Amino acid sequence: MKKLLVPTDFSTYADAALDFAVHLAQKVDAEILIMHVILTPVNWAKLTREQEKLYPDTLEVIKKAKIELSARKSRLSALGLNVSELLHFSDGKERVIQFLSLEKIDMVVMGSHGKYGFKSHVLGSNTYTVLRKSEVPVFIVKPGEEVFSFKKVVLATDFKESSGKAFQVLGDTIRLLGGEVELLYVNTPANFMEDQKIREMGAQFLEKFAFYTHGIHIYGAYNVERGIIQYAKAENADAVALITHGKTDLQQLFSPSVTENLVTYLDKPVISLNVTTKDK
Repeated sequence: MKKLLVPTDFSTYADAALDFAVHLAQKVDAEILIMHVILTPVNWAKLTREQEKLYPDTLEVIKKAKIELSARKSRLSALGLNVSELLHFSDGKERVIQFLSLEKIDMVVMGSHGKYGFKSHVLGSNTYTVLRKSEVPVFIVKPGEEVFSFKKVVLATDFKESSGKAFQVLGDTIRLLGGEVELLYVNTPANFMEDQKIREMGAQFLEKFAFYTHGIHIYGAYNVERGIIQYAKAENADAVALITHGKTDLQQLFSPSVTENLVTYLDKPVISLNVTTKDK
């Protein structure tokens, strides 16, 4: 865990994510890259200085963004952190996702506006794309008054072969950050199985992919989101982690919409890792 990306729109929600990234960076001695995306009416990188003057409103937005980025960088640098800033211009054709490999990002930390709807209120469509397509863990946090704790993390899984590698990555990430994994399988009417069958499937999955000993917790609920939310609250978990399957498929247990609903309705941080980005 060497480098964390924190997309920001300079809102209180994004600042909450940045504060949490500071907590993580101090814990694992990681660098923080603060990124702000400005949507421009044209391909800004190809404009000359004289051509830029044709867009005074955009120039003013850029000026303000540089001030905001600089202030946050200075605050974090004063804490002794290794921090850099990135101002990216997009005409709507590019996505933040390209920077994950370019900048060798190990985790993305984002802020969510929560109950007002995930898709429209998570720092814009560029960052929304990160959740669906990121090949590294995405940590989504909300502002809160309580001191953040990261001890008990519910990791929801479907015990599918395709989730194995992501299960290993998330498990290692959780432990690296000081948390303990509590493995959860949500048994729903649409995909109902008897407990014995679930435990047999889980045992086979763990034998192949687990680095550590895990207990298997089974929770019955109408759908996956309700099960995860109810279980996490009942067990007083500090965060929830899950493996998402990026392709829209009604037969898949964990689609991106599950993660989006959790972010909207769960008042706890959510860690997500997509397992199908390589196929896109």
